[in-house]
Amino acid sequence: MRDDSKKTTGNMISMEEYLKKRQAIRQRERAQKTKREQEAETVLKLTELLYV
Repeated sequence: MRDDSKKTTGNMISMEEYLKKRQAIRQRERAQKTKREQEAETVLKLTELLYV
């Protein structure tokens, strides 16, 4: 049983490392969201031009 606990403590990261990784993930998600929003606006504008 102790052998298992030693393995997991070796894989643990600090809270600071976790927060840095989480912030990086959130920044990527925000960038993707804004990109999708811009693409949606472009599609709407093109649709208006084609169907008007």
